[in-house]
Amino acid sequence: MGLFSRSSSQDQNTTAPSTRSGLSNASPAETLKTQIAQELAVANATELVSKLTENCFEKCLTAPYSTNNEACVDQCLTKYMKSWNAVSKAYVARIQEASTSGEI
Repeated sequence: MGLFSRSSSQDQNTTAPSTRSGLSNASPAETLKTQIAQELAVANATELVSKLTENCFEKCLTAPYSTNNEACVDQCLTKYMKSWNAVSKAYVARIQEASTSGEI
């Protein structure tokens, strides 16, 4: 899938998780947390690209090589990214709030 996809054979041929994450002296729990965070970041990036494609390119690319397509895609990407960032900030703030209050 383009920029953010990785092949499974590439993942199988890499070194141990502690070496990949740069935490050679980290405990197994810390290493696992880091690996999960990295995998979630890749999953989120993949989801973002997928949704951008679904929502913008399919909406805007009505005729091949039309100059109107570029403007539509640019505007759609800008709006979608602003929305994505706003939702992400609110989500992170909510998770941090819940974490500090002991909800999670």
